[in-house]
Amino acid sequence: MSPCPLSWDQNASMADVSIYVAVIAAAAGVAGAAVPTLTVMVRDVAQAKRDRNDRLTDRWQQACLDLVRSAQQLRTKVVDAAQYHGPEMAGRLEEIRGRNAEVQVHAVMTGLFSAERLGRLADDLAEAASQLTTLATKNANMEIGEMDPKPDSTGFSESIKAFSKAFVSESRG
Repeated sequence: MSPCPLSWDQNASMADVSIYVAVIAAAAGVAGAAVPTLTVMVRDVAQAKRDRNDRLTDRWQQACLDLVRSAQQLRTKVVDAAQYHGPEMAGRLEEIRGRNAEVQVHAVMTGLFSAERLGRLADDLAEAASQLTTLATKNANMEIGEMDPKPDSTGFSESIKAFSKAFVSESRG
C-alpha cells in the first residue's frame, strides 16, 4: 500500500479555510446591512433632538409672551377700575384678581423654561402684580363704587418693561 500524499491533518486546514471564508462573507453581509441602518438611526436621533429643542424654545417663548400679555391685561383692568365709578366695582375687582392669578401661573411657567435672570424677572413681575392687585383691592370703596386713592401702576409697568426687554434680548441672542 502506498502512502497517501495528503494526510487528514493537511485536509483539515482546507476545511477551516472554507469556514473562515463563509464566516467573513456572512459578517460582511451583516455589516453591510447594518451600516445604512445605523446611519439612519444616528440621523433620526439628531433630528429628534433638534425637534425637542425647537419645541422647548417654542414653549419658552409662548410662556414669556403669555406672561407679558396677562400682565398688560392686569394693568389695563386696574387702570380701568380706578377710573370707574359705579355699582359693579366688585365684578371689576374679581376680574383683577383673575388676571393676577394668570400672571402668577405664567410666571411659574416662564421660570420653568427660562434662564436664571429671566426667571428672576418673571418672579419680580409676579410679585409686582400681587402688590398692584392688593393695592387695588384695598383702595376700592365698595359703598361708593370707586377706588380712592387711585393705585399707582408705575412700578408694575416698569416690571413689565424690564421683563419684556430681557425676553427680547434673550430671544435674539
